[in-house]
Amino acid sequence: MVKVSVPGKVNIMGEHAVVYGKPALLAAIDKRLTVTVLDRKDTSGSPKNPEYAEHILSLVQKDLGFSTVPPMEISIQSDIPSGYHLGSSAAVAVGVASAALYFLKHIWNPVRANQIAYESEKMKHGNPSGGDNTICTFGGLVWYRKEFEFLRSIFQLPFHIDPSLNNFFLIKTGKPKESTKEMIEIVRSKMKDERSKIESAFVLNEEQTKRITVAIKESDEETLVDAIKIGECTLETMGVVSDSAQKIIREIELAGGAAKILGGGGKKGPVGYLLAYHRDEKAIQAIGASYGYKVEQVKLGEEGVQLESRD
Repeated sequence: MVKVSVPGKVNIMGEHAVVYGKPALLAAIDKRLTVTVLDRKDTSGSPKNPEYAEHILSLVQKDLGFSTVPPMEISIQSDIPSGYHLGSSAAVAVGVASAALYFLKHIWNPVRANQIAYESEKMKHGNPSGGDNTICTFGGLVWYRKEFEFLRSIFQLPFHIDPSLNNFFLIKTGKPKESTKEMIEIVRSKMKDERSKIESAFVLNEEQTKRITVAIKESDEETLVDAIKIGECTLETMGVVSDSAQKIIREIELAGGAAKILGGGGKKGPVGYLLAYHRDEKAIQAIGASYGYKVEQVKLGEEGVQLESRD
């Protein structure tokens, strides 16, 4: 038996722009899932593993050069809601890849598991940036940039978010009608029709990603809030923030905070979770309640994939 746990993630800034070679700043969060792999003694029939887990397992098999793999049962327990841009599919990919590598070969190699997870994510998202699986693997804060398909710059930042600055909240607006893959295609289409405008948004988004990174390092709340606001505006330019989401975001800004969409976002109605920053929890809870949205505090910069137990 092998058991591993994996965190979910948020993009503090950089989503969508990261697909086009711009940096993203990602953070592991205090929502996790657990993957357990058990030896299946009864070899009759096929194990009823989740379809995505079977796909990941086939990539592990290919990576190891195995012609077959022994029967095994894979179970997944998760506190990361699926379809809300919190990295649930990436966490599953990292968890199954890590657990299977250890179960089959006693290999604990997060870098190798991360590469397998990236290949797995292509099934879900078509052209993923690779950022989600990377932060779920390594945890903490990750600066990520895909230079080429064969070259990705990954830096685990050597600092943490000071507790005085870890005033982040998740606001649940509802499950997006569009998938991340569909939202990526929306941006791709806008790039064809309004290339100059969207490229300018990417450049401005990169500037805010850099400002946020420095602000976190220096515990500079004023710059952090300002950069999140500007970065959110670039996402609106990209067309990935619905009108209803923009409305509550403006209200949070007027109350002295900042908020942005997470991951793919949404074109119509719900956008999944918003990531909000505000020093006053009562204020952000009141705004969320006025829209009928659940608000919960979230801690950023948590541990990456962990080998919890093995027999």
